[in-house]
Amino acid sequence: MIVKRFSGRSAEEALALAKWELGDDAIILSSGKARDRWWKFWESGFQVLVAADYPRKPATANGAEEAASTRVPVESAAGAGGRDTGVDHKLDDVITLVQKLGQRLDRLAPVMDNPAQQEWEEWFLARGVTPYWARELAQDLLRTAGENGDPLGALGPLINDRLGPPAPIHLTDAARVLFLGPTGSGKTTTIAKLAAYFHLERQKSVLLISNDTFRVAAAEQLKTFAEIIGVPFQVALRPQDIPDLMMRYPADVVLIDTAGHSPQQAMYLAELRSLVDLAKPTDIQLVLPATMHPDLLTDVAARFAEGLPAKLCFTKLDEVRYPGAVLAAALSLGWPLSYFTDGQHVPDDIQVAFADRLAEWLQGGTVHG
Repeated sequence: MIVKRFSGRSAEEALALAKWELGDDAIILSSGKARDRWWKFWESGFQVLVAADYPRKPATANGAEEAASTRVPVESAAGAGGRDTGVDHKLDDVITLVQKLGQRLDRLAPVMDNPAQQEWEEWFLARGVTPYWARELAQDLLRTAGENGDPLGALGPLINDRLGPPAPIHLTDAARVLFLGPTGSGKTTTIAKLAAYFHLERQKSVLLISNDTFRVAAAEQLKTFAEIIGVPFQVALRPQDIPDLMMRYPADVVLIDTAGHSPQQAMYLAELRSLVDLAKPTDIQLVLPATMHPDLLTDVAARFAEGLPAKLCFTKLDEVRYPGAVLAAALSLGWPLSYFTDGQHVPDDIQVAFADRLAEWLQGGTVHG
């Protein structure tokens, strides 16, 4: 058996290299970010550890003749609607790989000729922004700064233009707000902060509903908050109970807590869709912790809220030095931002998610820096 490691600038590139050398029957033993420092010069790379019983046979004169002899009927079959699943398929992989390498070289050349852009890319990378968005933002920042030569002064307007205005909960009509998010994202505390703000400062009637029957202390925690704030609290044992509870306890604002689960659980995600159909929310808040890796934030968000008009509420910003992951995820998703939370104090540690606040955090480091 042959075991070999292949590295590439993307997962597709590393897998293409492995397939080309070891064949389609190779088995992937592990995968992850490349550890070779050479890749960090370009961007974060990817590596796979692959095993195969034997390598692909090297090309020989006889082998070339055999390939040529077998290619004639294959090409004829392709002309009749068939397709070669062997040599031609591997050749397509190599062509695609070369094209991708050419595209990356084209993107890298201007950066190498522009030290200022390279410097700003490194500035964004050091603050947790992904390589793709570090490059995009560096280009936009230098272009926006223009003749005044003040890139930091252009950072706030640039991010604000990219992300757009915030989208907090509107109280013009009766608001029914459904909160989604993975386990430990801070949904319950965020609901308590908003309930206190709406009831105590905006003088609105508020109803809290918990559909989280999985965690033993979840409903009790929200019930305790409700008693402190002075608003009614109800538990919906089934999604079907929510419409009836909203009719029995009418309120200006209804905040609905849901259970946190892994986004890999298809049954739970199906139940969330049922909740949406029954509760008919006017607002869907996807609560995500800023402590997640930006790629994971994007993946989790897509799984939880695929096809739903969700807004992004980022929590635990006080637990990270820079909000680069939040910025990269928000840019990748393109969904409206609603709130940022930066602590456990109710109701103080929450604010409307103005994009230029992210710019301030990027420059200063830490929420309170």
